[in-house]
Amino acid sequence: EIHSGRALTVSTVEWSVAEKTAVPTSTLEGFMWDKETEVDRFRERVPLSNLVSQTRAATLTSNAVDNQPRPWIQAILSRKDKDDFVIIPECKRSEMNRNGGSLYKRYNVKKLVSKFVSYDEVPAVSINCDAVLFGGSLEDVREARDASNGKPILASDLILYPYQLY
Repeated sequence: EIHSGRALTVSTVEWSVAEKTAVPTSTLEGFMWDKETEVDRFRERVPLSNLVSQTRAATLTSNAVDNQPRPWIQAILSRKDKDDFVIIPECKRSEMNRNGGSLYKRYNVKKLVSKFVSYDEVPAVSINCDAVLFGGSLEDVREARDASNGKPILASDLILYPYQLY
């Protein structure tokens, strides 16, 4: 089935941004359309060139230790040296379905992260910040970082464009 709209290609996956009357052929395609719309809104507010400039300026002017990247790969590799495998717990607000059923009645990312990092076996914590699929946000990542006691926080999201990496 061919949908009208702008065609996008990522590796070998191709889909199109649907007209309001079009119906996605799969759940994943529907999520990708939703994510495309979300990223387009971000790009309208802050173009990529501005975002890159803001990111560079923030990294050059920031002297605070809390704002520096944490060595996440070293934490994972050092844990792997002790065990055969590494478990990285993930915090997410809801399940990946169209109903968006909440996993927790009172989702408190700081409380969850504090609990996870209290275990020595946990080298890092993943925070699902995907608003489309899991109801997360970048604010969840900030809150998790505040509660992590220096352990790395990994932001998990459905990435379609380099824009999202900034």
